[in-house]
Amino acid sequence: MKYEKVAFENILLFADQKDLQIARNIAFIFDNDIQNFQKKAGAYLDIPVVVFIAPDEKEYQNWTDKSSKIMEFSLAFYNNRNKTIYIKNPKNLKSLAALRRILLHEYIHHFVNHFWKNPPLWFNEGMAVFFSNDLGIDREFNFIKNYIFGNSRSLERMKYHYPKNRIEWESFYAKSGLAVKYLYNHRRKEFYRLWDHSFPNRNFDSAFLKSFYFTPKDFSAFFEEYSKTHFRAEILLASTGIIWGVLPLILIIGVVRKKIRNRIIKERWEREIAVKEETDEGI
Repeated sequence: MKYEKVAFENILLFADQKDLQIARNIAFIFDNDIQNFQKKAGAYLDIPVVVFIAPDEKEYQNWTDKSSKIMEFSLAFYNNRNKTIYIKNPKNLKSLAALRRILLHEYIHHFVNHFWKNPPLWFNEGMAVFFSNDLGIDREFNFIKNYIFGNSRSLERMKYHYPKNRIEWESFYAKSGLAVKYLYNHRRKEFYRLWDHSFPNRNFDSAFLKSFYFTPKDFSAFFEEYSKTHFRAEILLASTGIIWGVLPLILIIGVVRKKIRNRIIKERWEREIAVKEETDEGI
């Protein structure tokens, strides 16, 4: 197919003729989201990013035919070989917020892969999930549920491959995001330092060790212990929250039942009084 190009700052966006106007709007918003992400992460990258918008579902399917199962079920994906983001036609996406989140998620893969030749999968996905604001309460709760049922892998086992079982994918994304969230919230200085030790084709493990003073394997073991205590507390809080959330409903149901019962009693009394009055008049 013939694609038209839209260029804005470091964004090169290719789209079908009919989608050019929306492509221009996307490029402007996308550039703003990229700048906000880089500022928050404390690292800056001034290289082009290429984006292809699928004109229809058939073309997007063609792009994903030779990809992994993860990509087959996605709304967009990043191809590290040609440094390109491929996204479904915006008409197939639910909202502008979803479009922005998806594009930023894929851009962060582009960002991370620029700095290292071998970033672990958990860090790559964790960066994308956390900094694209895709680590919502529903995703965290999904992880806690899977954690309870033993469907959670250690970060060390999440270095190179996604789970074969699709049911575990959400837990994989959630745990990756939570791991990066921990590094960012609790080791902020070391997190910023990580980018100072990172250059194209640099070894991730070496940069990680120089920044945090422990290896990714050590962090995997630590995060398992942290998860045991931290998420037990969250489960307790969630349970308490559910109780307090349900309590008003229980009270409402109690009030309604009481009103119904009182009305029934009142109607019975009124019938009894009416019968008594009729009896007295007969006498």
